[in-house]
Amino acid sequence: MTLLIAFSVVLGTLTLQGLTLAPLSRALDLDDGDPVGREVRAARERALRAGLAGLDDDRSPIADAVRAEWIAHLSAPDGDLADAATSPAHTDVHRRALQSARRAVLAMREQDEIGDDAFHQVEEELDRAELGAQA
Repeated sequence: MTLLIAFSVVLGTLTLQGLTLAPLSRALDLDDGDPVGREVRAARERALRAGLAGLDDDRSPIADAVRAEWIAHLSAPDGDLADAATSPAHTDVHRRALQSARRAVLAMREQDEIGDDAFHQVEEELDRAELGAQA
């Protein structure tokens, strides 16, 4: 009988708290502000800008094409960098931009501007972009 009472108390407590937690957090307007999402967006933007800066000295048509792709990524909400390269020259220019982007994200991580979760998410995007450029 004691076991049944203990089980009922635990189940009732968990159910009551579980059912009231979401409405309570909405009523109190509690929000974590998505800190990892903010960090990912900041790292992605800095990486894209660093990639563009890495192409500043190259005025070839291929560099212009890569620059246009990266500018389009800056305006895209998800900023996915994975694109198929069309020629070896395009791949080389794209790889140089990716290296600049990777250095910028690493610098942000070393300076504690972004956390591990954001760093790994952007690093994964850069890895996918690099693999796409090699394909």
